[in-house]
Amino acid sequence: MTGLTHPEVSVVVCTRNGEPTLTATLLGLRRQSLDSARYEVIVVDDGSTDRTTEVAESHGARVVEPGPPGGLAAARNAGVSASRGDVIAFTDDDCEPEESWLETLLACFTDARIDGVGGRVVPACSTGFLLRYLQARNPLSPLPAELLRSTRLKYRLRLYLRSVLQSRPGLRAGAALYSPVGANMALRKDVVLGLGGFDPAFRFGFEEEDLCRRGHRRAEGLRIRYEPGAVVVHSFDRHWKDSLRRAWSYGRGHGLATAKDVDLRPIVYPFPVMSVVAFILALVGRRGTPLIFVLLAPLAVYARWPARAWGTRSPEPLAYPYLQLAEEVWTMLGELQGWRAGYFSDQ
Repeated sequence: MTGLTHPEVSVVVCTRNGEPTLTATLLGLRRQSLDSARYEVIVVDDGSTDRTTEVAESHGARVVEPGPPGGLAAARNAGVSASRGDVIAFTDDDCEPEESWLETLLACFTDARIDGVGGRVVPACSTGFLLRYLQARNPLSPLPAELLRSTRLKYRLRLYLRSVLQSRPGLRAGAALYSPVGANMALRKDVVLGLGGFDPAFRFGFEEEDLCRRGHRRAEGLRIRYEPGAVVVHSFDRHWKDSLRRAWSYGRGHGLATAKDVDLRPIVYPFPVMSVVAFILALVGRRGTPLIFVLLAPLAVYARWPARAWGTRSPEPLAYPYLQLAEEVWTMLGELQGWRAGYFSDQ
């Protein structure tokens, strides 16, 4: 996989201290149904202090070390610069692609009108309370094209309310996307270069969405399609703090984006704000809402979870509203931090 002169597709895996999980990723890439003569694997080592480079080289990957740690967007750019394929597929060092992943992605590009493809990311297993929640509310789902219709608060609020009241229907194969997920996406190299690459200001989180936003603003737009048959299996951390870290990182990236683009609206989840206000009133106000009602309110607000508990005859989903509430709070806190830090193009 390292001696190809002009492969059809270059797979870029960005990592930092990925020694514990990178082997599974690279073994998955070696098992691809696509002929090995048609693709190369590039591992971008963003300042690892463990044996990441040795692991990558032992599995036949070409290693790129761009220098001091620069963040995920900068690492993606280094992989793009080193790539020799016309199509660049991205996955992460904690993902394992299914055997048909590359072949399925590459087949989509036989349509010359397609600029990019987003695949499906699924949890490695559903063992454990947190992993079952993440399977039910996958944080690594592609963003649908309906987000392009309007940035007005009323429209976005309607989409949000729909998501908390009922399960979102799955995207159909071939559906247009606003943005794929960085753990499972493929883009034409000339499109990425034509957009100036990923913005290195986004060190972790939102970098793929920022690139797509710029693409959609072109006169010709950006044509990204969803292909559920291109699957990578993601090994989520079993600890709740990792979910909060992910929510914070996305929020921080979105905060930077709002500082970069005045037309982008901030994320304001209404129910966390209302919950905090009601909780304070219940504590300090003599005639405030009884505390027990405040504590039970998420069950009514995030109605899809009680409905799921009833449908599955399991009490576990009754805890999910509180997990979602915490994620939304952390997202907004991260956004505030990113917005206050401000956007600097040389970050």
